[in-house]
Amino acid sequence: MRTALRIINEAMATHTKACLAFSGGSDSVLLMDLIFRHTEHRPVVVFADSQMEYPETETFCRTVCGHYDAKLHIARASHTPEEQWRRYGWPMMGKIAARKWMQRHKQRPLGFKIDVSTCCRMMKIAPARRLAKKLGCTLQFTGVRGASDDILRGLRAIKDGATHYVKADDLTVCNPLTGWTDTMGRRYRDKYDLPVHPSKARGAVTIGCVCCGGGSQFTESFIEAKQTQWAAFRKRLGQEHVPVSFKEVAASVDSFPSPIVAVFSSGKQSPTNWTAPGPWA
Repeated sequence: MRTALRIINEAMATHTKACLAFSGGSDSVLLMDLIFRHTEHRPVVVFADSQMEYPETETFCRTVCGHYDAKLHIARASHTPEEQWRRYGWPMMGKIAARKWMQRHKQRPLGFKIDVSTCCRMMKIAPARRLAKKLGCTLQFTGVRGASDDILRGLRAIKDGATHYVKADDLTVCNPLTGWTDTMGRRYRDKYDLPVHPSKARGAVTIGCVCCGGGSQFTESFIEAKQTQWAAFRKRLGQEHVPVSFKEVAASVDSFPSPIVAVFSSGKQSPTNWTAPGPWA
């Protein structure tokens, strides 16, 4: 914790106004508590609404901010997720896997693109940083933990360090939790009894975009949260053969592309024949 506090104080020594990128996830809640409990700094709190959040996320973020007497500022992209995916690529397979897949098929277009990184950038990162600049901030704190999060972030942590300047956004980004392990985070959260996102408490692996094939999947919490919406959609369809349970739908959708995704992810030769499972037309 001493290292994290040193990183925070050193970053603030050269900036007059900072913001905290707050998602409602475990690490961002931890970082908010770390800053507001153990320092005198009071950064502006910015939540990037990707339009694909868990239903409880915004309410949870407002509740946590209220505990620290902090105002929540919300940033959103000017376009919809579907517009993003159709133009730039579908967020599937993970950031590195998607890049490798597109490189491998660059000379043989298959009629669609996959791109997780651009979706993250344009739907979350860029809108939040634009709002931060609009609010007069020159420094952004994030809860990214580097190698403890994923391989790509680990490489960036090694290359950039805990604090680095992002020329594209004209903003300095600081990751005080760089190097923290899951155990360190859990011990801190237990010590201070920090609140847990409702979906995380129900078993969600991550608190991010619920329909992202690069991170979140059809978790039990996502399926449970979408059951009411699915029931309304099914009623509007008026088709008796459509499953009542959204869990059944999720299982079918998950199994549909799994054979071909498994081949692409493994880096093996693309299959010449593919029998799609499920009741598909």
